[in-house]
Amino acid sequence: MQKELLSAYLDGEYQNDHLLDTLCRDEELQQAWNRYHLVRTVVRRETTVLLGTDFTAKMADLIDAEPTPQAAQYAPLALQRVSFVHRLKGWLNPFTQIAVAASVCLVAVFGVQSYLQSDNGVVVADNPVLQTLPFTDNIQQVSYNAPSRDVPTQAQLEQQSKRINMMLQNYELQRRANSQQLSAAADHE
Repeated sequence: MQKELLSAYLDGEYQNDHLLDTLCRDEELQQAWNRYHLVRTVVRRETTVLLGTDFTAKMADLIDAEPTPQAAQYAPLALQRVSFVHRLKGWLNPFTQIAVAASVCLVAVFGVQSYLQSDNGVVVADNPVLQTLPFTDNIQQVSYNAPSRDVPTQAQLEQQSKRINMMLQNYELQRRANSQQLSAAADHE
C-alpha cells in the first residue's frame, strides 16, 4: 500500500508529510523511490545516458564468460547411409497415390455399369436419375422466344397497332396544347 502511495506522491497526486517521514526511515521505500524515478526518467526521455559508463564492458565480459553451445554437425557419410528402400519410397509415393485414385475411378465406373445392366445386356435403370419428360408426356418449350399457343392473329395485331397510334396522336396533341399554355404563361411573367 505504501508503494502505491509513493507512486502517487511521485506523480503529484498525493501529498502527505507522514509518507515523507516513513520514506526517510524505510530503506525498502527508498529503493522503490529510486526505481520509480528511474522509470519516470526513461518514460519521459529526460536523459540520454541511462546506464553507467562501465555497462558495455560488463556486458562484454558476461558474453565472453557464457559457454558457447556446439551445434550438431552432420557428416556426409550419414547422408549416404540412407537405405535404398527409403530413397525408393520417396520416388514411388506420388505414383502410388495416382494408382489408388485411378483404381477407385475404375471400380466406380464398372460398378455403375454392372448395376444398370440387366440379364439381357440391355442398359435398364429402375429409377431414372433425371426425369426430363413431364407426367403428361407433353413437351413444353421453355424459351421466351418460342411461339406459344396464344399467337396473336392478324386482326389482333391490327387492333393493337391502331391503339398504339391513337395513344401517340393523343400524346402529340397534349404536348402541343401544353407547350402553347406554357409559352403563354412565360410571356406574361
